Amino acid sequence: MKVFKILIVTFLLTSCNLPKYYFKDDSITTGVDFTKGKWLLNRIESSKATEEQLTKKTTAFFTEKLGNRFSTVYSEKVLVPQSSNFLLNAEELKQIKIGSNYDYFIQVKSGNSKNELGVIDATPKNFNKNLKNEASIQLVIYDLNTQQLIYSKNAFGIAGNPENNSNDITLTKSSTGLLIGCLDKIIKDLDKKSIQ
Repeated sequence: MKVFKILIVTFLLTSCNLPKYYFKDDSITTGVDFTKGKWLLNRIESSKATEEQLTKKTTAFFTEKLGNRFSTVYSEKVLVPQSSNFLLNAEELKQIKIGSNYDYFIQVKSGNSKNELGVIDATPKNFNKNLKNEASIQLVIYDLNTQQLIYSKNAFGIAGNPENNSNDITLTKSSTGLLIGCLDKIIKDLDKKSIQ
C-alpha cells in the first residue's frame, strides 16, 4: 500500500504543469492608502461562470482592509453611469463621484481566456506540445476626488505542456483556476505595497 501511494505521488508530481503568473504592465509601482475614504466596487466584468467567484474574493479582500468603509454596487443604491470603456475618463469619474459620494472606485475585468488542455489531459505527448491554458485579469482603482487612476495591475497566467514533457497524461490548471490565481497575484501585490 505504501509503494502504491509513493507511485501515485510520483506520477502526480511528474505530470503536473505548474502555472506561471506575471504582470503585463508594471508602470504603477505603489499601492494605495487603505486608512481613509469610502470605497466602491463596480460590477466585475467577467463571464457568468467566473463573476461570482471573482466578486466573492475581491469583496472579501476589500472588506477585510476597509470594513464598513467598503461597499459594492450590488449592495448600495448608487448611480454609476455605464461606460463601454473599462478605463474611465475624468468626466465619467466626476459623474460617479456625484452619483455615489464615494472617494475611491474599484473596477475588475477579466480578459481573454484559453482552455486548450483539460484539467486531466490524456492527449498523447506528440499532439499536445503547443497546447496551453491562459487567463488574465485587470484591477484598477480611481481616486474620485481627483479623477486620477491611482492603482492598475494586469496579471496573466499560463499553463501548458513544456517541450521536454514526455507524459501522455498531464495535470493542468484550468483557465478558471488561472483567473483566480491572477486575481490572487494582484491582491498580494496590493496588500504588500499599500498603507494599512
